[in-house]
Amino acid sequence: MIIAVFANPGQRLAEGKKEVWPDYAGNNSEKATVSVDLTQYPVAISPLIYGQFIEFLGRCIDGGIYEEGSPLSGTNGFRKDVLQAVMELKPTILRFPGGTVTKIYHWEDGTGEKNKRPVRKNLIWGGVIDHHFGTAEFVEYCREIGAEPFLVINMATGTPEEASNWVEYCNGTGNTFYANLRRSHGYEKPFNVKYWGIGNEEGAMPDAGKDQKVSKYIEDGWQSVKLMKLQDPSIKITLDGNPADYGWGRKVLSDMNPVCDFLSVHFYAMPADSTYDSLLQSVENFNQSLDSMRTIIQIVPGQVKDFSTWYRFPPRQNPVKLAIDEWGIWDMNSGKGKGVYQLEYPYTWADALAVGKFLNLFQRNSDIIGLATWAQTVNVLAPVMTNSEGSYCQTVYTPLQAFRRYSLENHLPIGVTSPLLNDNLKSIDATATISADGEELVISLINLSENKAIPTRVTFNLQAKNSQMQFLEHISYTAPSLGSTNNFGKNCVNETKTIQHQNSDSGFEISIPPASINFLRIKIKTN
Repeated sequence: MIIAVFANPGQRLAEGKKEVWPDYAGNNSEKATVSVDLTQYPVAISPLIYGQFIEFLGRCIDGGIYEEGSPLSGTNGFRKDVLQAVMELKPTILRFPGGTVTKIYHWEDGTGEKNKRPVRKNLIWGGVIDHHFGTAEFVEYCREIGAEPFLVINMATGTPEEASNWVEYCNGTGNTFYANLRRSHGYEKPFNVKYWGIGNEEGAMPDAGKDQKVSKYIEDGWQSVKLMKLQDPSIKITLDGNPADYGWGRKVLSDMNPVCDFLSVHFYAMPADSTYDSLLQSVENFNQSLDSMRTIIQIVPGQVKDFSTWYRFPPRQNPVKLAIDEWGIWDMNSGKGKGVYQLEYPYTWADALAVGKFLNLFQRNSDIIGLATWAQTVNVLAPVMTNSEGSYCQTVYTPLQAFRRYSLENHLPIGVTSPLLNDNLKSIDATATISADGEELVISLINLSENKAIPTRVTFNLQAKNSQMQFLEHISYTAPSLGSTNNFGKNCVNETKTIQHQNSDSGFEISIPPASINFLRIKIKTN
């Protein structure tokens, strides 16, 4: 660890490749300061961090996004009300079919005529899978919502050959069996599925897997990747990591980094005692997890060298990134959940604030995070809930939508001083994003204090002396209380937009409402 004393506010501490800004003015008991240094190099934010995930679990797919025969569904079986809500989230990537259920899922069951597809017991989550929502339907859904499809293969009861055949079915262009099988099902053009996961949480001992030793996972994983890449060398591969066992991820990358585009980790905020402080702390703890994962990733060379031509496909072309391909809030101790495994959970405004804190965390670590998918999209720990008559969006929908709407292409490190909620948590959680052309800045500010508005000073260190900052708009989301929830016909979230049009080369003063998610839109003008 490097310890440094900072003589002025513009200095920063670099640990590896991560920019770490100090609390150079201390933590004031009443006011906050956000310091933006526009002379710093921004870091690209992968648009794939705004993803979603669906699995054959409870009413996520069947009765959620897909419900044949419902007056709310189209002829393709997609629930139109749900489709509209998901489209407005603008997810960039959608993960399917799991999750743990991949361990019993055979992709060919979900192809061909629907009335001929086999109905099988869902050994993982209960109930049955009729496979009417299969590969083609999933890809069609992705096209509807504008998301890249992300498929996860069966490492437990499947085979590497089965995985390879799935790649051919999806991406094959030649006169070959599985490409022709797709064509016979009515899809002449390939699906061009770029993103593929090699199993799911394979190290989990209670699950129905067989690769629970990392050496076995690597052995089977290599065979799967080889056969899949021989079908389509361009596909991007996600391999299993394990935030509870850093040795697992380190070993996977040591042996398989030449073919690993993303290393998967799952982050569920699980409050210890269902209190607000515990919820926020459970998100805060992922800072340490990400720092540990950073050390694992940084031992891997950015470019692969000396990769044998006898593999007959090229190695990865870019540095390894993390895939947080399951994340969300899962309060197992609340007793509020209903449905299968009590996963139909009502989210409060406190949960929405925690989701905003999560998304700020992802943006701050954009140098190592390549994709992220919220688990799950509908009914199961979900932003969208349904019944047979309609649907509604939960409180957590608000930050998921707002960050996608207002965040810009690149992350810009900032300094934050703030009153403290407790010894470990600041009241103000903030990040800044800047457009690719450098002409617009957005600061996301979350006031985690339940009942205190916080006066906040935003200051700038400008790149050019003749630059000026024009404060355009303040978008703020609030709710009546931390415990407020949405329901059918009820939306507790208030959105306000205040047009500012203030010009300054030094900064602005603004009051951040209590328990609020805020976006400050600022134009960067050079005279």
